Amino acid sequence: MSAPSADLDTAATLLRDHPGATDAAALRAADGRRVLAVVPDLATATVDLRDHLWETLDPADLPDVLVAVDTLPADAAGLDTEGPGSHTFRAPSTPTEEDLAEIWAETLGRPRIAADDNFLDLGGDSMTAALLLDLTNERLEAGLTLGDLLSAPSLAAIAEMIDRAR
Repeated sequence: MSAPSADLDTAATLLRDHPGATDAAALRAADGRRVLAVVPDLATATVDLRDHLWETLDPADLPDVLVAVDTLPADAAGLDTEGPGSHTFRAPSTPTEEDLAEIWAETLGRPRIAADDNFLDLGGDSMTAALLLDLTNERLEAGLTLGDLLSAPSLAAIAEMIDRAR
């Protein structure tokens, strides 16, 4: 493990000062990814902490992934940086991902959506799923079903599904 960068330490300090987090630490994973581990309070969703960082920091200062933990680890070894308690900062990069992110942000009431975000992890439910499917199918001329939305692990996977169907 190498030491985290100063910009990641700034992100950790921002979260430590946030009322929705009890602690945070900057870590560097073995694969080089910059990881920010946070201990959120019981009333705060990790994605809300991610959005706070996204709105506050320059893109170059953001971690690669934010991971919710119960206690801070000594290093990034063994952290699940892909599971439901983690959120990335990878912006949508294809036209379909960008269009879909706009629809998700509008439907879910979120300022930003990352390419790796999962609909359910962002608070999506059956009512918002119905609205999201209607808007997506209308605006993107897609034929998505509820099964497609629930089976895809991320916005990027759904965008790829739409692109393949075209």
